[in-house]
Amino acid sequence: MSTAVDAYTLQTYGQFLKVMHTFSGLYMWEFFTTLGFEWEVYTGRRQWRWSFLVYVSARILALTCVVAGLIGFNLTTEFNCNLWLRCVLVSAWFAACSASLLLVLRGIAIWGRQTWTVAITGIAWLSGFASALYGNTSLSFRPGQAQWSPDFRTCNVLQTDSYKWSIMVNFIEDFILLVIMIWGVLRKRNATHLWNLLYLQGLFWVLTACLTELPSVALSFQNINEPWNLMFQYPHLTVMVITSSRAYRDLFQYITTDQDEFPGRSRRKQPRMHTIPISGRDVQVTIIKTIEFDVELHLQDDAPAVPSSRTSRSRTEDEVCRTESPNLSSEAQQIRSLELQMRQDLEI
Repeated sequence: MSTAVDAYTLQTYGQFLKVMHTFSGLYMWEFFTTLGFEWEVYTGRRQWRWSFLVYVSARILALTCVVAGLIGFNLTTEFNCNLWLRCVLVSAWFAACSASLLLVLRGIAIWGRQTWTVAITGIAWLSGFASALYGNTSLSFRPGQAQWSPDFRTCNVLQTDSYKWSIMVNFIEDFILLVIMIWGVLRKRNATHLWNLLYLQGLFWVLTACLTELPSVALSFQNINEPWNLMFQYPHLTVMVITSSRAYRDLFQYITTDQDEFPGRSRRKQPRMHTIPISGRDVQVTIIKTIEFDVELHLQDDAPAVPSSRTSRSRTEDEVCRTESPNLSSEAQQIRSLELQMRQDLEI
């Protein structure tokens, strides 16, 4: 290899390290700032669901990959590079599989657990899982896959172009799952807040998949050099896990949070109760909101009523409400029924 090529490879390797550290820091910030949600589930403040295990596994496996990568690429003394690479690849591939499984569960729930949806999404996910197993058993456990480089003063991952087919399978899998999910969301288009949440999450999911997975696939097939083949692997993993976990967390919080207010329905104010200790005893005080209303003032029994301008305005508003209330209540009830039905379908 020529000196110019060596210099270019070293420069590209430095750029790869910057990208890797940037996205590793981004993921660690995301992981630790959102631990409150998991703590609420662990302590029973939020309802437990079995899909929460998939969410946790995706986050922990991705964190394992990020931490192992940071340790391996920052150590300046020689160590077992093959063992380190196995740890990174195993955690990375199965973190990606767990993130894709969250997408599978979302698609199945949106389509109401229809048999054909379960079959297609299941086959797509199993294909990605089999590809991950192949990549970890036949590629990462191959002797000499990573060697210590005195020039880089770290482990040099070799034959990175051999991962291109596994990356391609993962991209096709995610594309199929995203199409099924978006199709299901568009099929149930309505005016509920839940539908808007699913629609926006689906669009963002598709956008992040295209921006992070396509460069990984393209560079792997170009095979410029080892650093370029690895350049977008960390962005691909961290962004997809962040996107899938955020989508799951937002939907989980939306469904498991008791809401008194639905679209088209006004919230009823309940009296607030406070407990005040007085002389060693607790006295419960109920605070009730005062409601102001207008009355007509009669100066004499035979005198005409003198309504104020405020009363006239109130009468007009009441007449409008009485005229439009049947249509509004019917529309609100329909939206509320759709919201409740979608909540039941998405409870996984």
